[in-house]
Amino acid sequence: MRSKLRILAIVIILAGMPAFAWYFLEKGTNLRKSAMRALVIKSSIGQFEIPSEKDYIIRPDSLKGRRWLIAILGDKESRIKNSQQLLNLYKQSKDEFHTNILSIIGLENGEAMPLTSQNLKLPSDDKNWLICYMASDHVYPFCKEAFNLESAYQNKPCIILVDENLMIRNYYLFNDEREFKNLVRHYPVFLSLKNKVEDPK
Repeated sequence: MRSKLRILAIVIILAGMPAFAWYFLEKGTNLRKSAMRALVIKSSIGQFEIPSEKDYIIRPDSLKGRRWLIAILGDKESRIKNSQQLLNLYKQSKDEFHTNILSIIGLENGEAMPLTSQNLKLPSDDKNWLICYMASDHVYPFCKEAFNLESAYQNKPCIILVDENLMIRNYYLFNDEREFKNLVRHYPVFLSLKNKVEDPK
């Protein structure tokens, strides 16, 4: 009896392991294909100039040649939560990929840049993370023009993925749980895209 049970266990293992491997491989392939469909080019970024926290003027040419996550943190009410979401995403990806982040943050009257960065726990000493501030009522109008924001993403905290050719690959709302989960899935695919256009089918 024990011998039959051992044989049955071996058969289950030998048959089951390839089945499980196939299932997870197929699932991973489908997730990547889904991400590729979401990351097709939507538009290109516009012309703009904005000073960073370190007084470095950022223009579109400053971003060319690298892949960027643009984070718009315009709402004071949700900035702390949104910056934590952003930091978590950054920590998950920075060891495996070369990440570049540009955060654009609105300042209220009386707020100071260094203290705001400290309160939001942003890594001001990271050369791959650029932090920009402007008056809070200017953030959304500026970003609408600079990043060709679609209507669903105007006047809301959001994230934009921009490739090395300054092409916008997708938009995500910070405060929409479904969209942010999609960003978590899509971001590694975005960072690992080949330079040539991949077939999303």
